[in-house]
Amino acid sequence: MVAASTATRAAAQSPQVRVAYFPGVSALPLLIAARSGSFAREGIDARIAPTTSSADLFAQLDAGTLELAHTSIDNPIAYDVGAGPAQLAHRDFVAFLGVDDGLLRLVARPGITRIADLRGKTLAVDALTTGYAFALRAMLATAGLGEHDITLVGKGGTQQRAAGLLAGAFDATLLTPPFDLTANAAGFVTLGRATDLLGPYQGIAVVARRSWLAANRDVALRYSRAYVSALDVAVRDRTNAVAVLASALAVSDTIAAASYDAAFSSSGGIQRNAAVDLDGVRTVLRLRERYAPPGAGDDPGPYVDSTIRAVTTRRES
Repeated sequence: MVAASTATRAAAQSPQVRVAYFPGVSALPLLIAARSGSFAREGIDARIAPTTSSADLFAQLDAGTLELAHTSIDNPIAYDVGAGPAQLAHRDFVAFLGVDDGLLRLVARPGITRIADLRGKTLAVDALTTGYAFALRAMLATAGLGEHDITLVGKGGTQQRAAGLLAGAFDATLLTPPFDLTANAAGFVTLGRATDLLGPYQGIAVVARRSWLAANRDVALRYSRAYVSALDVAVRDRTNAVAVLASALAVSDTIAAASYDAAFSSSGGIQRNAAVDLDGVRTVLRLRERYAPPGAGDDPGPYVDSTIRAVTTRRES
């Protein structure tokens, strides 16, 4: 009884951290951290919840109803330079942990076998001016397709776009595991991987407002330790990790296992040191300068807080 009361008091005194994420294999370390008690051991009351769109996610960060978000690093960059799809009160978003290299696969409906075949087709992204929209446009450019050769529509997060693709709402989109694998099993075709065509790329990162980080540095450090601890568990214990994926994402063990292998492939995926890939951020910035009004620059520094977790200029296997 005394132990239970002590645990209850400790939980009550733990700082609450509300975290939003996009469902997919990249959320695996976060899911393990929440399920294994990693956050609790660091004295954090982490409340994690999936999101369906970056616009909603950043509106909540801006309003202070979220503290952290696992989201494409292009999103905070866009909002910081005033190019986000919504007008927010604050422009002080920053990434302090790296999650993945995007794990982006361009997947199309049956019958389309090459990127060039997408001419005249409708493609979906989360939002038209943030996230992975510019990565998609650069991938299309490798096959000679420009913005006037396709129709681009905003359809929300990966899970929502996967459902739309399978339902025939559009012809192609960028997907990540397990959603690309589920689509492949239904006959849809993977046309290419972003990192194969674009080189180093920083995808999902852990993002906060700078003002929150300044006031909660110790909480951010504890969050980082809990996340890295769970990431280590994911790397060491494939069997448990696959079971977590199958349960959390409601996919078969086969799809979950293939998603895990894609995420921890020697060719890229989840960043095993949880550091932001500066070369990958530079790619994101180059694409933004290429396809959006200039202003983001070419220096990752303003968009990455390197005091919480060491950064790197290469991907580690």
